[in-house]
Amino acid sequence: KVVGRITHSLMSTVLINDVDEEKLLRHFCLEAECQAVLTAAKEEGFERPEETDERLADAAKLRTLGNEKFQANDYEGAMMRALWALHYLDFSQAKSCLQTSDQKQNSMDILIRVLSNLSLIFLRRGDAYNSVRAADLGLETLKRLPTTEDTTFQAKLLFRRGVARGDRKEFEAALQDLREAAKLQPSDREIRRAIDNCKERIRLDRGAPDDVWRGHFTDMPVTSAASARCRRCWKRLGSLAVDPQHLPTLMMIFALPILVTLVPRILQFVRQS
Repeated sequence: KVVGRITHSLMSTVLINDVDEEKLLRHFCLEAECQAVLTAAKEEGFERPEETDERLADAAKLRTLGNEKFQANDYEGAMMRALWALHYLDFSQAKSCLQTSDQKQNSMDILIRVLSNLSLIFLRRGDAYNSVRAADLGLETLKRLPTTEDTTFQAKLLFRRGVARGDRKEFEAALQDLREAAKLQPSDREIRRAIDNCKERIRLDRGAPDDVWRGHFTDMPVTSAASARCRRCWKRLGSLAVDPQHLPTLMMIFALPILVTLVPRILQFVRQS
């Protein structure tokens, strides 16, 4: 531990900086949970080495194993391996000071990938809160790296944080993240689709409460609210007609009433014949 003292005119404050403290795993886990994660790692034969290069190599291996678990829909196993990888990358301040520049760069590169995976894993597990936290930490780590033209992971982290915020019904913040991701990856259809969904949720959240007040200063409040809903419905149908992707849906909407009317008559005609 490093002890420092700040002198003030009236009093002095002692600051204690624990250079051996590890923070990454505790970003997501309480103390008891940390111990459970580490115990599970040892039971699976993963015990963290002391040498930096070995730790980095093993962390990369754990990330790969976590990806395999994720592909097999074993989100629990994927999460555990991602957390174990975090433990391997959890260098104390004292150890970080002894690393070479290449080791620090490699460590942050692996860390960003692990956090990106972890954000997605938490999403699949329905844990939007920790998904946002993983993306936050990944984006903070990215800021410490030199600026590059490759914005893949920044876009991924923004997208996953946006989706997680949407799950938490924080639609305005989600839309901001998704738009930032779209700027970085303008051709990504999944991001564009998420933006459309987010806009729709914002529109619904804003539009529905207005109906409560529509017509309260007229003689026909129910009619006014129904009329407003009808106008929004036609507006929505118009937006669907513009996008060729939604053309089959639009055709089904208009064809359904016709089918409902014709099918009974056709069946009656068949019986009579």
